[in-house]
Amino acid sequence: MRNKKNFLLLIALAILSFCVAAPVKFSVELPAFEKISLTDLPSCQVIRIINGNTIVVDMNNQDIKVRLTGVKPAEKYRAELALFVKNLLKGEDVYIVNDADQNEPNKYDYYVYRVPDGLFVNAEIIRQGYGLADTTTPFKYMAEFKQLEEFAKERSKGLWDVSRLESISQPAPIILPKTSTQAGDVIVYVTKTGKKYHRAGCSYLSKSAVPMKLSDAQARGYSPCTKCNPPQ
Repeated sequence: MRNKKNFLLLIALAILSFCVAAPVKFSVELPAFEKISLTDLPSCQVIRIINGNTIVVDMNNQDIKVRLTGVKPAEKYRAELALFVKNLLKGEDVYIVNDADQNEPNKYDYYVYRVPDGLFVNAEIIRQGYGLADTTTPFKYMAEFKQLEEFAKERSKGLWDVSRLESISQPAPIILPKTSTQAGDVIVYVTKTGKKYHRAGCSYLSKSAVPMKLSDAQARGYSPCTKCNPPQ
């Protein structure tokens, strides 16, 4: 009788383990974007982040305002979006491309690509759930951006993370800035091969996590992770 109970317990544990380990199946996948040549385009340095979908670049020694085509900030997620864009583009060079498919292209509306890696910034914002697809005016990648929004929503990314909705709806607390000594004492984590520093528990630390003072990480040229948004 005892052996039978143990056997049934093992079967139950095996079923439970299978259910826990079974991968979640999603119905929405990432869209495919056409490849465009960026190497022949002049690059511009990002000099200011105005908000989540508007930046200022230096083009031929002129400050040019650039609005990210197809990106709409969520009303209660503007601060998070602005911080995300800041982490992506602060001090970076970018390529900017007009939407040739618009009937009346706005001279301030552009697709933005980060120079070092060709990251499609407009699409990345929506893929990570930090912004919405702006469908008020037709644009070339509208279908792809709507698919990216569904992709993020299905995976509870960013503003679609239900566990964060309550905190997002509350007014942001006023926090006094830390002194340089306090900020420098904050512990962050780096990997053996990466160039970013992270908060504890970030998914990018699955293979290695080397603790380091924030001031030391910054002095060594590490930049903040755009996923876990560590202190700066």
